[in-house]
Amino acid sequence: MTRRWPLTVLFLSAGLAACGGGDDAPSKKEFAQNANKICRDTQKEFEQIGKSAGNPNEVADAIDKVVDKSKKAADDLVALDRPEGADGKKAEQFTEGFKSDLNSKMVPALEDLQTALRAKDVQGVQKAAQNLQGLEASKTDDYARELGATACVG
Repeated sequence: MTRRWPLTVLFLSAGLAACGGGDDAPSKKEFAQNANKICRDTQKEFEQIGKSAGNPNEVADAIDKVVDKSKKAADDLVALDRPEGADGKKAEQFTEGFKSDLNSKMVPALEDLQTALRAKDVQGVQKAAQNLQGLEASKTDDYARELGATACVG
């Protein structure tokens, strides 16, 4: 019986591999569905955070939560399995671009808003809000649209 054990394991392993052991890359559509879920779930969390903020100091405090949730969403997007080929390259450009834009543009703009809110600087708040609005259009958004991950745009 001991000689059959390695042979049995070998056949079982081969059988599992033949059944598609889970190493298949997702399709473009599957990738988009997974990315959209992450972005929609994060947006719902943002809405809940916003509901609880009633004054400028609470909004400033809420920005920390928004930054944390955004960074988690970026990490989750980067961790998604990507399609193969050209769609996989676009998916990589989208997810890595999303994370890069978040860290280099969005987080600093949110921190500027947070600083202005805490200082009760109305002009600073307006300027920071304008800067945030100007960040919406990017190449990352184009990749998201091309992939069908429209919930991650803007």
